[in-house]
Amino acid sequence: MSVRDICFPVLAALCYSTNPILIKLGLRSSNEPLLGAAIGMVVSTVVYGGYFLLTGQARDLRTVPWRAAWYFACAGISSTLGVFTFFAAHQYIPAAVVAPLTATAPLVTLTLSYFLLHKLEQVTRGDVWGTVLIVLGVVLLVS
Repeated sequence: MSVRDICFPVLAALCYSTNPILIKLGLRSSNEPLLGAAIGMVVSTVVYGGYFLLTGQARDLRTVPWRAAWYFACAGISSTLGVFTFFAAHQYIPAAVVAPLTATAPLVTLTLSYFLLHKLEQVTRGDVWGTVLIVLGVVLLVS
C-alpha cells in the first residue's frame, strides 16, 4: 500500500471520530436522535448529489447493474440503521463510551467477511489478531 492509499482510511477515521462529539452537542440542543439522524442523512444525500452533478457522474448512476444496486441499497439501509442507533446511543450513554463500543464493528465485519466473502477475500491471522486487539482495547476502555 502506498501513502496515498492510507490517506483515505485515516481521513475517514478523523471524520468518524468527530461524529460522536457533534452528535452529542446536537442532542444537547434537541434530544431527538431520529431527527438528528434524518438531518445528517439528508445533508449527506445533498452532498453526494452535488458531487455527482459537479463531476458529471450523475449519468453513470443509470449504468449500475441491478445486482450491485441491490447490494448498495441494502448497505444504505444498514448504514441508515447504524446512524440512527448511533444517535440513539448518545441519548443514553456518554460519547466516550459509545465510540469505543461501536469500534467493535471489526469483529462483526471479520466474521461476516469470513463466511460471506470467502471467495473474494482471505481472512488472515493478522486480521484475526488485529480484530481481537481492537475488541480487547474496547473492553479496557469501557470497563
